[in-house]
Amino acid sequence: MSMSRGGSAATRLRFIRAAELRASPWKNGGGVTREIAVHPAGAGMDDFLWRVSAADVATPGPFSHWAGVDRVLLVTQGGPVHLIQERTRRTVVLPAGRDFRFAGEEPYRCELPAGPVRDFNLMLRRTRAQGHVTTCQGAVAQRLAPGHWLWHGWQGAYEVEVPGRLGRGALEAGDTLHLSVAAGDCPVLRMTPRTGDARLIVARIETA
Repeated sequence: MSMSRGGSAATRLRFIRAAELRASPWKNGGGVTREIAVHPAGAGMDDFLWRVSAADVATPGPFSHWAGVDRVLLVTQGGPVHLIQERTRRTVVLPAGRDFRFAGEEPYRCELPAGPVRDFNLMLRRTRAQGHVTTCQGAVAQRLAPGHWLWHGWQGAYEVEVPGRLGRGALEAGDTLHLSVAAGDCPVLRMTPRTGDARLIVARIETA
């Protein structure tokens, strides 16, 4: 579902349901990925400015090489994941909820000491997009600056409202709310937990 005030530059709200996401197997057979959102809409792997996805990682192995792309990875289920920089042998340990940012050119591989995991991925074309990932728990009442905001249901459920403007709805675990806020606009987003364990992953992205 998407809603706007009309016009190509309007602020837009879209609920992306977990059931809508298609699973695409990795070429190496080590897992599957589900694209949540991409900009521009319909962009492929060679021409996106940013891309958000969820992946199920079943086996250890090297990460793909992404020249000119910055990546942010956050484990959402399972873990920990061990990320090993193959040149320096530096190891980063990622339990669930900890994010890690790295350049797509860097040669990393992952190890899964506790078995398969699921993760949340943000990919940014370095010269055209900037962004970051955070997590939050409990109620949200926030005035949003221009740019792209993605609120991913990590656990539990929320009621969502943009008062008097773009509408309201429910956000379940695995669903994502995408708000594209136009320049000069500053809508207020309110999210009320429906369950005591409700948690969110938040990505904010700005494009050049």
